[in-house]
Amino acid sequence: MVHVSSLLIPAAVLLPNILFMVWPPKLMPERKELQENLLYQVAEGIGRAGTIVLPLFSSLEVGGKLERFALAGMLLSLGLYVIGWIRYLWNDRQYRFLYAPMLGIPVPMAVMPILYFISASFLLPSVFVPLLVCSLILGSGHIPASLRIHRFLQNQDLT
Repeated sequence: MVHVSSLLIPAAVLLPNILFMVWPPKLMPERKELQENLLYQVAEGIGRAGTIVLPLFSSLEVGGKLERFALAGMLLSLGLYVIGWIRYLWNDRQYRFLYAPMLGIPVPMAVMPILYFISASFLLPSVFVPLLVCSLILGSGHIPASLRIHRFLQNQDLT
């Protein structure tokens, strides 16, 4: 059974990404310069598909302490993610701000969605395990790829 209300879970993370299309980044390196790793791309793709689709097949359950803690984790990580997008816009859409550390968190724009989906998995009991696994797979590709881009951008600034 499809739960349309659970569509809000992936939508909350995906909607800010529209900013990237509406207001594209400035000073973005050529794609070939970033030397993307195929393994990271595959992991990201599998994880992204799972984290977008799986929530549709479970209803939200916020009843116990664990679920309330998970909801707090979702809201905190989503809040930090939105702050990252605001920082990007505030700093004239410079590409490097999509990868710059924030509050001591390396690549927060990659870490926060992963933490968000991990937390969400605890609120969706019928897809808990597959959503948790897909979140970890997404993180295994998205975070290292983002760290790689961050290092590239740092080295580019030094020259």
